[in-house]
Amino acid sequence: MTTLAQPLFDRGGWWDPACREFASLRAVTEYRLQLLRQWLPGLAAMRTVDLGCGGGLLAVPLARAGAAVVGVDVARQALRAAHERRAERLLPIAGDLHAVPIRSECAELVLLADVLEHIAAPDLAVAEAARLLRPGGHLFVNTINRTLRSRLFAIWLGEGLGFVPRGTHEWAMFIRPQDLDTMAAAVGLRRVRQEGESPRLWATLRSGAVQLRRGRSLAVGYAALFQKASV
Repeated sequence: MTTLAQPLFDRGGWWDPACREFASLRAVTEYRLQLLRQWLPGLAAMRTVDLGCGGGLLAVPLARAGAAVVGVDVARQALRAAHERRAERLLPIAGDLHAVPIRSECAELVLLADVLEHIAAPDLAVAEAARLLRPGGHLFVNTINRTLRSRLFAIWLGEGLGFVPRGTHEWAMFIRPQDLDTMAAAVGLRRVRQEGESPRLWATLRSGAVQLRRGRSLAVGYAALFQKASV
């Protein structure tokens, strides 16, 4: 994560099934792994940089599936949790997403998963992702739209009912899809896929962790895939 999220997520418990603080994040990560595998059939062979990797919920399974993954975060306890999973092809490193300490054009895939809505300058993180991508490479983003419905589900219900820790989100930092498209286009990225993420209310209440469904509506959350122009 980055500056805003660090106090919330720089801790252990990422992989502990008994830790409710990360239960929803673990659940939505499984959902997003399925989406990534569908959108990018060659995922397991891609050189990947996971920006804001936290405890490695995405980075570890990707590395274990065969991808060479660098996970970047400022939260050192979270990075320690990723390192302790002993994924051979994962390299966790400390770094700021606004100035990532990795050489340019090194990655075929960059991830910004559950990150942009937590940082003060999301456009700089998107620019860094573009810098890291090889021509033809992809950036995967999932984030939260800035709507009244997202405030209801993500903050009033999600935080109010304890599915995510209080203070995780700030509505003013949520990102409209058109604004994300503008950030991406400014650094040479073209959106090639997009779909909405909506909460499955009854499944969430039954399981005690946020469960998502795919859909056309972008009113709450959404995932997007961008591609860097080939030379």
